[in-house]
Amino acid sequence: MARTKKIKIGNYIPRGYELGDDFMKNLKSYQYIIKYANNPKNGLDIQLRGKYINIYYAGGNLLKLSGTNTCEFDENYFYLPTSNDLCMTDIERLCSEDYINKVEKSKALKTLKLLGEAALKKKRELAIQIKRKLKKDRDNIIKKLSTCSSYEETSQVLEEMKSIMTNWKKKNGKKQEIGERLVQHYLSLNNKEFDADTDFVVLDIEYAISSNARYAKEEKREQQPRMDIIAIEKDTGQLYVMELKYGLDAADGDAGIKDHYDDYLATVGADEKWHYFWDDIEVLLKAKNDFIYENNKNDITLKKSKPYFAFILKEKKDGDEAAFKQKLIDNELSFVPTIYLPKESDYNNPSVIGHKLSKRYIK
Repeated sequence: MARTKKIKIGNYIPRGYELGDDFMKNLKSYQYIIKYANNPKNGLDIQLRGKYINIYYAGGNLLKLSGTNTCEFDENYFYLPTSNDLCMTDIERLCSEDYINKVEKSKALKTLKLLGEAALKKKRELAIQIKRKLKKDRDNIIKKLSTCSSYEETSQVLEEMKSIMTNWKKKNGKKQEIGERLVQHYLSLNNKEFDADTDFVVLDIEYAISSNARYAKEEKREQQPRMDIIAIEKDTGQLYVMELKYGLDAADGDAGIKDHYDDYLATVGADEKWHYFWDDIEVLLKAKNDFIYENNKNDITLKKSKPYFAFILKEKKDGDEAAFKQKLIDNELSFVPTIYLPKESDYNNPSVIGHKLSKRYIK
């Protein structure tokens, strides 16, 4: 895949900026991984970062691709503890060189220490064995993926990885609950292409503003906002910054709606700053065309104008829509376009969890 010419942006790495011509050139299965991940039925969401690609599954990070051939799969996904086993965090503590000092941070390890230094040392030896086994399992599956020579082989390994990650969630008490992160994942997954039902293509999620960006907040510069969804409107090419709320509870407190709008005004919505953000998004779009989109099927043209701000409210219970509209009025934000997505009728259906982003939902 050819890479478009780099454009120097600033003292940081915009998303997709350093994915050069040699990106993944030594990974035989790379083209098959991308092909598999591009099929919405497989439930994977591809997102670009500065120097690498993340592939998400069910709201979590499944695979990281970087350099010319590096694949990363979290070794901890192989850890399936029983009720009597230590958690992974405590295993990490025990494996560290200064494990004695880190014991105090864990109730379970403190209790173990009361049994004596010998018992704690024995547990440390077991933790080291567990970590070695996890790394070995991780290395084996990465080797399998790296040596795949067909789409069918690659699909089988990725399905295995998804199964390992799913089992890890179940065994570690992380049930597939509907939450904001999962809704965000499926909104991205279900709005990859313009079609009859999609008016906004999701270009990126979890967009963290760099403190070095020329559109960063000046006040408390080290505390920069993170934007939930970056989208492009079908008819106009207008860029949108969207803040997702799952249920009315998510609109209160530190994550209140007024703060999000104020952050927008201070950064990507500022008259003197927005064009710097637009430049970064142009780089991201070009990189996605090079590395992700197949044959540039969306034919996206990005309008050079200040990005619009919008809310997405995913209803969690009856009455959320009316209450959110009142909250907008109370905060003098009733002019902000808001997409109101219905409640889930089927919690196991990703197309329902992540509805199409259609103008018919704007109220």
